[in-house]
Amino acid sequence: MMIARITTIIPAEVLSPVISDLIDSATDQKGDAMAKSHYQFNKRQKELAKKKKKEEKRQRKLENKAVKTDETEKDTSPSMEEQ
Repeated sequence: MMIARITTIIPAEVLSPVISDLIDSATDQKGDAMAKSHYQFNKRQKELAKKKKKEEKRQRKLENKAVKTDETEKDTSPSMEEQ
């Protein structure tokens, strides 16, 4: 006894979402392994950016401190001359 198979043609629009869920995210559509992200490189770049930002903040604080000391010296010097 022979059983007949019925073939159903399903449009690509219907299959694409289903197939994309089945494809592993670490592979591309051809099944080739995708390049891994450069974790260490990205981490180092992030660290360097933090270090640069911290140094800029330190420089701003030093400049603000210098400006404040200049202002206080200017304020105190005329008062001494008046006395």
